[in-house]
Amino acid sequence: MRAVVIALICLTTLSTANCALAGGQSQLKDPKASTGTLFWSELYPTGGSSLYCGKDFSQNHKSLMASLVYSSKQIKSALRCTSDQQCLESNPQYLYMLSDLHNLYPELTRVELARRGAQFGKLDSVAKSEFDDIGCSFKASYQIVEPRDEAKGNVARAIFYMHSEYGLPIYGQISVLKQWHLLDPPDAAEQARNEKIFNTQGNRNRFIDDPSQVELLIHE
Repeated sequence: MRAVVIALICLTTLSTANCALAGGQSQLKDPKASTGTLFWSELYPTGGSSLYCGKDFSQNHKSLMASLVYSSKQIKSALRCTSDQQCLESNPQYLYMLSDLHNLYPELTRVELARRGAQFGKLDSVAKSEFDDIGCSFKASYQIVEPRDEAKGNVARAIFYMHSEYGLPIYGQISVLKQWHLLDPPDAAEQARNEKIFNTQGNRNRFIDDPSQVELLIHE
């Protein structure tokens, strides 16, 4: 199954030279561990900043959770399964997908609950954030959510990573995600995080290392 996924990626999205890098991570397969102690101790041991709201936190992160950018609901939908067992039978990489640190970012639990698996996209310019009381510009509707500008590139590159490494479909408009990628290019913090993840699970997000790789994605 893994070889089939890689071959599909080579044919549809990426150049042959980069296909050798595809296939996702193969070291972490315990989602609870990845979203728990491992996530905080390896990526944010001294604190950091939440993705969608940019809220700084120290080692005390009780009001936050490890949030999947490419949500578990979307992964299940892509694999056409409803239970963990069905998903594993559909694709043995399922647990690796859920555990992949490249797809996990810290976020306020309140904000993550408001997302509820909605896909990313543009909302009307007059749309207001329901989190103004905490100074967060994250906009959410029933089906679409739009993060602050400083997080848009991170979101796009995480989605592109899950697409290229695991053959998952891109939910939302790829043209919008490409715009977000250009609007918010990888910064030093994202590059350092990419390095930490490489040291922990053994692979990198190519779209952070080489942003031009995004242009190799088919415009859908």
